Amino acid sequence: MPGERPRDAAVRSRGVPRGGHTTERGSAGLEYGGIIAAAALVVAAVLFGIVQGDLARHTTNAVCRIFLGEGCEDTAQSVQTALEKALSGDYVALGDSFASGEGAGDYHDGTNYDNRDDWDPGNWGDDSHNRCRRSTSSYAEQTYASPEFDFAGGFTAVYCSGATQTDLDNPNGSNDGEGPQLDALTEDTSLVTMSIGGNDLGFGAVLQDCVLNGGSGVPFTDGCQAKWDEKLDQRLEDLKPELVALYTRMREKAPNARIVIMGYPRLFNDPPSQELNNMLFSEDQVWMNGKADQLNAMLREACREAGVEFIDPTQAFLGHGVGAPDGEQWINDLDWGGPGLAVTDPGSFHPNAQGHAAMAALLAEQLRNPRYP
Repeated sequence: MPGERPRDAAVRSRGVPRGGHTTERGSAGLEYGGIIAAAALVVAAVLFGIVQGDLARHTTNAVCRIFLGEGCEDTAQSVQTALEKALSGDYVALGDSFASGEGAGDYHDGTNYDNRDDWDPGNWGDDSHNRCRRSTSSYAEQTYASPEFDFAGGFTAVYCSGATQTDLDNPNGSNDGEGPQLDALTEDTSLVTMSIGGNDLGFGAVLQDCVLNGGSGVPFTDGCQAKWDEKLDQRLEDLKPELVALYTRMREKAPNARIVIMGYPRLFNDPPSQELNNMLFSEDQVWMNGKADQLNAMLREACREAGVEFIDPTQAFLGHGVGAPDGEQWINDLDWGGPGLAVTDPGSFHPNAQGHAAMAALLAEQLRNPRYP
């Protein structure tokens, strides 16, 4: 992958050794006044430790320094910040098309071809294919390439357009050469980012149905909202414990890493576009934005239960969805004429390079100043 850096051992934060020095009872008794003075020093040291954000370790070392004097850990130097932890080893990026950069262009070689629909006679009989479409503009690659962040290890991108939870634990059956994404996680991993869940909901099929049969619907048939509303609500409920279990497995495979889950932006501007360039009625745009909000709310709860970090891009994308003015739209409109024999480009309704830059900025702020769901 581009921007690959030398791989160094992950930095480990040092723990405070338990047990320690003991003396015989009465061998060096303190006068009452001395005890009061020592206690005051301990309290002062502990209060300083609270300011530093690590009460237990500073309490231990305050006592150690006052009563023993030597062999105590210098917590002011050894406590690792959240940013230092994230940069201390390898960065591994997981997920689906909203992570891979589908729609942002500039795809890596070997991740944007399908010889099954290639009319070149030289490729007849060759059915190899990989449309993971990993973009150099993905928010993960932009983050790794940023001069602000000097990762001690390398960068591994295994995200893939169309991925679902199944592809995290199993080889990707839709693309050649793609093993289980979680296999990329190790003890040397210091940062993991991921976007996953939209395909598990079947959001692509929802968009397709709303394009074909949106608004009030074709007479005597259900429109997309009537067809999908209850199904999506039920799937959101079922998906939450599945994601909690997934995040937990990620923590087990990468025990030294910060794990950051990126949510999904609303696809459509508010108020919605009336021009129908995207072939969607305004009422369906509003409804799908609401479902994106529900998805992010569920993702936040799952992250909270699993103890991982979460970024909601909703606010950042307001005014930049499909239907925004030219130059301000961060989500691609419906694009006809996709690769191979596809009728539409799969990058439709996905963030463009500007959108991924916005998500990279959100990730950078989360790395510097972590906020938990």
